Amino acid sequence: MSTVQVVKESHENPTKFRCRYEDADQILGPNSWVPEDDSLPVIRTESKIAIIGGGFGGLSAALTCIKEVKEKDFVIFEKHADFGGTWYANTYPGCASDIPAVWYSFYSELNSNWSALRPPQYEMQEYIKHVVDKHKITEHGKFRTIITEARYRTETADWILTARNLDNGQKLEHVSKILVACQGGLVYPSQLRAKGLENFKGEYMHSALWRHDVDFKGKNVVVVGNGCSAAQVIPALLANYEPKSIKQVVRSKHWIMPPLPKFVHTLYRLLSFHRWGILFVRWIIATAAESKYPLYDGTGFWARIVRWINTRTSVSYIKSTAPKKYHDILIPDYKIGCKRMIYDYVYVPSLNDARVDLTDDGIDHIEENHVVLKSGTRVPADIIVACTGYDLKKAFSSFNYYGDDGVSLKDVWSKEGASAYETLLVKNCPNLFVLGGPNSATGHSSVVLALENGSKYFSKVAPKILDGTYKSVKVKTSVYDRWNTTVQAILEKKVFGTKIGGCVSWYTEGGRNETAYPFSQISAAFRMGSPKWEDLELERGDSKKHV
Repeated sequence: MSTVQVVKESHENPTKFRCRYEDADQILGPNSWVPEDDSLPVIRTESKIAIIGGGFGGLSAALTCIKEVKEKDFVIFEKHADFGGTWYANTYPGCASDIPAVWYSFYSELNSNWSALRPPQYEMQEYIKHVVDKHKITEHGKFRTIITEARYRTETADWILTARNLDNGQKLEHVSKILVACQGGLVYPSQLRAKGLENFKGEYMHSALWRHDVDFKGKNVVVVGNGCSAAQVIPALLANYEPKSIKQVVRSKHWIMPPLPKFVHTLYRLLSFHRWGILFVRWIIATAAESKYPLYDGTGFWARIVRWINTRTSVSYIKSTAPKKYHDILIPDYKIGCKRMIYDYVYVPSLNDARVDLTDDGIDHIEENHVVLKSGTRVPADIIVACTGYDLKKAFSSFNYYGDDGVSLKDVWSKEGASAYETLLVKNCPNLFVLGGPNSATGHSSVVLALENGSKYFSKVAPKILDGTYKSVKVKTSVYDRWNTTVQAILEKKVFGTKIGGCVSWYTEGGRNETAYPFSQISAAFRMGSPKWEDLELERGDSKKHV
């Protein structure tokens, strides 16, 4: 395996490496719509493997098909006009991964010239496009195509996908032996819900649907939210957009960690001439991150020790960097790890800018030119930016899967809660692999690593379906149910949005955590690399016999 090198064209022309606002708004906006024109003929296609989603998950699956499975008969369905997923659609100022790019990238496609530890969105998208072009993945893509239904046909042991072209509404039906679902979780913006927003005369936007045509110079800006997106948007606006003022409405507190030392990127630059050097830096970063994993455990000895160290590090950073008047607003009173930590870059230092003001006074209502807080304070507003996160449930249920005998996955998940065995297999759905599915997220690690771990499992099982050894493969119902129960029991003893953690978090909703992975990523690597065949129901390719 060699390294890749982006040419930094994205720094000269970032527009080329981002989704058009109009396209993103059609798909992700509050009034999203899918055209339907049944007067056009139905397009019918087929492939051995179908992949839904062209972000890091879909591309991890594609690279696995090419390199490990040795199968090039696959199609990637992508609702946007290009690959990249989050990194194509999210283009707000300051947008960058909170995990260093040397780790937040494909193991087999290491980049030797990242401009920074956490390069901007457009550079990440340029890297993605470079990998796509290198492996000629574009020829496998069906863009501006949104899946509306996936149905398994038991008699023929294949999946039939129904889709619509987002430009003309033409219907498409695609048949595949294997289906790989890679829709991702942080996709659909959760819009600001505030009384009177419809009366606002200024400009409103969600950070995930950025309006690059809006001029911020000399404007009063209200930013709602203080998670990862807000921590990137605010410093970028201050540095490059010349706003008159920024009022940040803090909705909840987050543990904010200091940025990685600058020497890490210096070391990367020194060693990036060879793949082994890049891997060494990647190993350092991964080891440092994985060392934080014990803090997510409940009340054990090591959990308390690691939590104490990281809590002290965060508090020290905030107190030494942010103005004293904001300390009580910024420093949480719940256990670190209960919400996803923010790995800072320049947010906390930017709070010393005289144009910024923080408040934890909630929004009561919005008027034509003001945001009115619960205290009665009327904040002048020309622009409102909602950094209010994503709708995870919509991401998992934007369309329905129908498995054996037409069993509805939406119905199963609505009754039992969303789950997937080893984060990958869903009961009653043969030959379906979910990358980045329920309980696959981590609070400290690289999502790309998690996706690659899932791809390992896919690479072990899929060839047995493709070569006819097995007509179908699915997780045993009893095993799935046991996994679901076990995972929830384990996560109740972690700090992810639990009573132990002491916070309300998007990890957990209604008492169930359908987001966080219950084990370490080291454990995941071993588990995914060695499928337990006894947990699977295997239908032989030459008969109806199951083993």
